[in-house]
Amino acid sequence: MRIAPTLRVRLAYRLAYRVLLALGGLVMAVTQVGPTALGAAASVSALPVQRADQQPHQASSQLSVRVAMRMSAEGVAEFCIDLRDAAAETRLCPGQRSLLVERAPQSRWMRSRSVFFGPELSLWVRARREGDHLRVGLGIKMGDEARNLRRTSWSFEWRRAPRDLWQRTTARTVELPAEPHPELWDQAAKIVSESRRLELDQPAPEFRLPRLDAEHDRLVSLSDARNADEGGVAVILVFWSSWAPYASETLLMLGELAQDDPDLRVVGINVYESSLQVAAEFAAQYGDGMLHLSDAHGAVAEHYRVDGVPEIFLIDADGVYRGAVRGPAPRAVIMSAMQQLVGGER
Repeated sequence: MRIAPTLRVRLAYRLAYRVLLALGGLVMAVTQVGPTALGAAASVSALPVQRADQQPHQASSQLSVRVAMRMSAEGVAEFCIDLRDAAAETRLCPGQRSLLVERAPQSRWMRSRSVFFGPELSLWVRARREGDHLRVGLGIKMGDEARNLRRTSWSFEWRRAPRDLWQRTTARTVELPAEPHPELWDQAAKIVSESRRLELDQPAPEFRLPRLDAEHDRLVSLSDARNADEGGVAVILVFWSSWAPYASETLLMLGELAQDDPDLRVVGINVYESSLQVAAEFAAQYGDGMLHLSDAHGAVAEHYRVDGVPEIFLIDADGVYRGAVRGPAPRAVIMSAMQQLVGGER
């Protein structure tokens, strides 16, 4: 039987494509995964990124992959996928990644929606409830090839899971036939992976944010702000917007207090602003002597449960959250809170 030339060409292309996929390979494993099943409760994808700076990023065809998981106090489990190369880390949170575990069907695999991170490259999370355990896995699709990855050790006792705390699996390497989308790494940093919810007398959630002024491109973390490597100082975080009532008075007062106390640092976080230029001019006029950061999309404010602006959060020299002053407050109230934070008479 003779094969027509056009058919031979098609078969040759198809064979070459499958050979390339095989050579590209997939080396990936995830162990000891934590809680979370994926169900019908869809939620908006988020892309927080950890970066040492904002320099242009060179993508790689080799990635380290982790599964991040969190169990809420209500028993709702959530999964995200952390990707990392030699220079940066990003978190992809697919839709339909949450489930009220106690109501999940027994012994039935459920999966999130796919997240696309490169040309014909996608990942998803799978989970199955088996009594008090969640069996979990990953799926990856490269071109037309889709694979499910799981092991018997990928399980978690979901009833004993710590609540409102991100946990991650150990990392494994994925060899890809194509480079990921470069825009994965170009997002502004937000809350750092594994940060827990805001809780009194517990470590404050770590974050990384860009400075409000455009002259500095290095991201600043909470640890940087409180000089953690040198013993640490107490920090006052004030979330503010230029349009908010009493924002100017609050910034002026906190700036004066910070200049009078070397053991205290005030960090202004601009949020919900329509124009960064307006915010920068406002900070220069009313927030002199303070470090100002930009939380343009409000991710850090949401994690800190900011109800309105201005709001003040008190963090001691060890990085522990000690309390908050919600909304505009008289000087005496703020002074009293600061005395409890750093001690001493003013």
